[in-house]
Amino acid sequence: MKRILPVAALSLITLHAAPVEFHVSPSGKVGASGGATDPLPSLVLARDAARALSPEQRSSGVTILMGNGLYSMPDGCTLDSHDSGTTNAPLLITAESGAHPVLLGGHLVPGDQIEKVKDPALLERLDPSARNHIRQIDLARLGIGKVSPFSAVFSQTWSPLQVVHGETTLPISRWPNGEYGFTTMKSVTDNGDSTHGGIFVYRGDRPSRWTKALTEDGVWLRGFWRVPWVIQGVQVKEINTANSTITLMKDVGGGIGSKYKKDAQGRRCGDGTEPWYAINLPEEIDEPGEWAVDFKRQLLLIWVPDGIDAAHPLVIADNSNPIISFDDASHITLRGLTLRGSLTTALQIKGGEGDLVAGCTIANTANTAVIVRDGKQHLIVSNDIFETGLSGIDVSGGNRTTLEPSGHQILNNDIFRAGNNFPVAALITGFGTGKSERWNTVGNHVAHNRIHDSVYGGVWFGGNDNIIELNEVYRVGLNAGDLGGFYASSGWTGFGNILRNNFVHHSMNASGFYMDDGTCGDIVTGNIVFKTNMGVLVGGGHFNKIVNNIFIDCNRAVAVDSRGVSRHYTATDKRLKGDLDLVPYNESPWKERYPQLVNLISGGETTIPKGDEITGNVMINCGKLVALDGGHGTLDLVVQSNNVTASALDDFRDAENFDFTLKPGSNLVASISGFPAIPFQQIGLQPDEYRPSVPPRNIRLLREGDTKMRNFDSSVDIKASNAH
Repeated sequence: MKRILPVAALSLITLHAAPVEFHVSPSGKVGASGGATDPLPSLVLARDAARALSPEQRSSGVTILMGNGLYSMPDGCTLDSHDSGTTNAPLLITAESGAHPVLLGGHLVPGDQIEKVKDPALLERLDPSARNHIRQIDLARLGIGKVSPFSAVFSQTWSPLQVVHGETTLPISRWPNGEYGFTTMKSVTDNGDSTHGGIFVYRGDRPSRWTKALTEDGVWLRGFWRVPWVIQGVQVKEINTANSTITLMKDVGGGIGSKYKKDAQGRRCGDGTEPWYAINLPEEIDEPGEWAVDFKRQLLLIWVPDGIDAAHPLVIADNSNPIISFDDASHITLRGLTLRGSLTTALQIKGGEGDLVAGCTIANTANTAVIVRDGKQHLIVSNDIFETGLSGIDVSGGNRTTLEPSGHQILNNDIFRAGNNFPVAALITGFGTGKSERWNTVGNHVAHNRIHDSVYGGVWFGGNDNIIELNEVYRVGLNAGDLGGFYASSGWTGFGNILRNNFVHHSMNASGFYMDDGTCGDIVTGNIVFKTNMGVLVGGGHFNKIVNNIFIDCNRAVAVDSRGVSRHYTATDKRLKGDLDLVPYNESPWKERYPQLVNLISGGETTIPKGDEITGNVMINCGKLVALDGGHGTLDLVVQSNNVTASALDDFRDAENFDFTLKPGSNLVASISGFPAIPFQQIGLQPDEYRPSVPPRNIRLLREGDTKMRNFDSSVDIKASNAH
């Protein structure tokens, strides 16, 4: 018999089923109730109002609804364990229906604080063609603390401020212009060492314009001084216009001058192509949007772009806290928000369990857009992430001692234009050294992401038992070298990672999959690699399986080298041995899960690759098929049942438009026993509840775009090492 509840009971169920709501609006007032007609002015105050609720009031969940408009949050908002929801009653922070809230890490610049340059001496230094366009902003008046000059040598997080207008990150002044604008050293006079900086001969006479800056505020350069995957900034000590030389203040580490060009005496004389550029010079502001910080006067000098108004203000960020932080907070959902304009990480999750970030836009940050550290079962789903100084997403978690997985899932995100301030991968899931906080990474799931148009590599992975599948990576490596669409430097302990059914294409400066620095135990299967330098590069590692992949139009399909001999990949290597000492490789559960690692270490010989398998692959129109470096002895490899062919693109549904779905009855895989069906249509972005439609790729750019701007073949580096 169907039970009918009394009306009073139904009312109680309805009341308890509805989450408590707080409304937020840029026009809200302090002390407001948070109701729909009496909104609060900030997320921080809404958080505090939610904290004040009783446990009974929170039992059905809490929803914070953000109204339309801009929210300046230079101090950020931290959510901790006091803000946690539950599995059935999460804390939800989302947009009002139809609203587009934008959470900014920076200060909104009032129009009356954009002033003409006042100091005649400073005005005189400006380019005559730009002088009438450049304005100054008093940083202290805006509420920004003292901005310190760059260090004598600096690397990753170097930007003094983040300046944003709308959806555009405005560029710090640069000569030569453009994000890929570089000049080159003509020659190297002195490499430099730990006692002094290097000296080089410059081209042309542009540095003669910087002599006043050198004495008044300092001059700094950034460059790929030695190898094409490390860019460093360094202060100038002297500009000698008589002999066209620049002397650097300090050694950049390893000295300046190409690693690959030496004279008869063994001195690195440079090869005339080492790229560098000057930054933050008021003299070089010569385009709309360019800016520089005058450290002496604490002014921002900027050629103000068109379109500045109350609805589209200039934003200047100096924030040291993320826009939003989760600190041991669980079961919190961010949905449909925009986070923009941050000098540091935009969103950071540490610890906690079951947080969800979905359908958000996270952009214009000088650092990483999203960082996840530790915790369990966090989901980063269907977000658009772009214009980042470092990575788009950087996630770690799990326990490498016990091999307990984190359960984190990074799904269906569109990540592009990442690594603009320093060459790092667009997505990082783990790392290859015990010195990194990313090292402790087990059991992440990375799937259906689209990663493209970025400075460095696509996915950097490390740790154990991560599943990386159904991702699309293209147009990566646009401003760096020695990288991969998927890259690892995990050493001997990086067993159990599976990379399957991914599509890497149009990245001629990359290897599709690159297991560097002795990385072991990865499985690369069911992937399609099209137009990369190498399909797979195994750099001295063991027990990697390259099985049932399709390589098309690669310079080399697969390469395995024995760099471990010249680089001494033995138990005396601090990196490899140090990493090995951090895991119980000869105890449970490691010895049962990865018996090959136990055998590798007990066998003694670790320098020459052994146990790598290259089987059942299709190789179409590749310049070299399987390139084996046996210069230091015979490599212990299994190479069999690979189908090598040419001009077989008719076997695909629409190769002209980069649809590599195999047609039924294709002969390409007929001779390979057990070759699995590759679910090509499921690779990359997919429509879901947070992403109603998938933006098309730029086909014209794929066909015509240049991906060799920082061209470098990774095998050049190993040959240089082998020569010693």
